[in-house]
Amino acid sequence: MEENKFFRLVWRFNGLVISIAGVLAVGVLLFVGYKLFQDVTRDRTTRNIVNVEKNSDINESWRLGQLSSVDGNKTLMVSLHSDQSYSRAYFSKSSNSIRNYLFIDTETSNKKWLFAHSDYLIERSDILRLGDYNSKEPAVAILYQLVKLDSDHDNRLSADDLTTISITNPDGSGYEELIKDVELIVDHRLLNKNELFILYQKDGLSYSTVLNIQSRELSENSQIPKVGL
Repeated sequence: MEENKFFRLVWRFNGLVISIAGVLAVGVLLFVGYKLFQDVTRDRTTRNIVNVEKNSDINESWRLGQLSSVDGNKTLMVSLHSDQSYSRAYFSKSSNSIRNYLFIDTETSNKKWLFAHSDYLIERSDILRLGDYNSKEPAVAILYQLVKLDSDHDNRLSADDLTTISITNPDGSGYEELIKDVELIVDHRLLNKNELFILYQKDGLSYSTVLNIQSRELSENSQIPKVGL
């Protein structure tokens, strides 16, 4: 009799353990399923992608970014951002991109846009001045890398498209395109107040060139030799 009681207790204990394990397993499955559902249905935010697909259901809003001092406090530069959002069956997606720049002359209160439209994607803009990022030297120009066309035909303006390297004066005037169909600006360095060294990629190859900022002429444009050649 005592032995039967012992076995009954063991069976009850095993049953309790199995029940607890089952509840825990169900809880884990529910938690994993909830996390997967969250991942599928969450808002997805990207940067530097402009949807140019025609007849697409896209909500687009505009906002100004932060002020940047270009020439002391005489010239201020502020970016214009577009926020594109659209919904799919299980998720929402949005993209924030810089589409234009506003230049403000604080002495005259004159304001002017870099472009008369906002059709381009501006991937980067660099205020050129001697010294490092904390330099107090006056700006000599502003260098831009922008996407003008959907070169890969995916209905997006993005980093996958060919870009254009362009330049303006510090106050946003004198816009001029320097090099077209560029894949990437690798880096650049201001050699002196009138010469800018640019390293870039085009057609799968790397090139270097020196820009005369005053005349806007490119010189010493040459291909970077491949390793071992």
